Amino acid sequence: MRRGEVLPEGTHLRIGSIWLWCVCFGVASAADPPAGAQSAREALERLRLGNQAYVAAQFDPARNGAARRAELAGGQHPFATVLSCADSRVPPETIFNQGLGDLFVVRVAGAVAGQTVLGSIEYAAEHLHVPLVVVMGHSSCGAVKAAMETPPPAKPDPAGVNLERILSAIRPSLPRALSYGDQWANAVYASVEQNIGDVIRLSPVLAEMGEAGKVILVGAFYDLNSGKVHFSEPVVFRRRSEQVSGGRSSAPVSEAHR
Repeated sequence: MRRGEVLPEGTHLRIGSIWLWCVCFGVASAADPPAGAQSAREALERLRLGNQAYVAAQFDPARNGAARRAELAGGQHPFATVLSCADSRVPPETIFNQGLGDLFVVRVAGAVAGQTVLGSIEYAAEHLHVPLVVVMGHSSCGAVKAAMETPPPAKPDPAGVNLERILSAIRPSLPRALSYGDQWANAVYASVEQNIGDVIRLSPVLAEMGEAGKVILVGAFYDLNSGKVHFSEPVVFRRRSEQVSGGRSSAPVSEAHR
């Protein structure tokens, strides 16, 4: 994939198994992962352990104390980027039991991947060398619920144009939500998958870094009741040339494997 090239509109991940996602772009051998992939897996394990500590109410106040603040005055070195919903009940630093300077957090309703969001994630990946990007949805997400209940407006409403940008980014995922069980939760899972696909489709920078093994993407679902975070399998990049609609050829496409 060349920098500057984006996936065509409508390209997305398809749900095969809720937390088994594979994006087909190219790469890294599982037998010999690059250094970036290894550090990303270490970062993911740190998040897992942090969430376990959070659920057990085992907190480390020193990570937010005066000494830590002074330590970070000269610069930051976060170990993971988290794109999450702006919901006040979903603060990533708390959920993962991390402190000042540990996470590069980007928050927006629905965790949708707009241009400013992508620019922030790209900055963390390229300039701060953060190897892991987590795209996290959560139970009872109001943005997803609004997308489920509100059809696209027949005519643009200037008063609602900003909120509609968020809902219009979520709606394409809804038909791919599982049709049985908790429909709201299923829609959130589908939206996380959509957001991951949008990150890759709309950011040539992140797609290229993923292809090179410098960045790993993971989906996550936060349960408000239990406090637990459920992670997807890391997105795996492999190169595949495939004809796509719209006259474009050899464009990377994505799919989920059962």
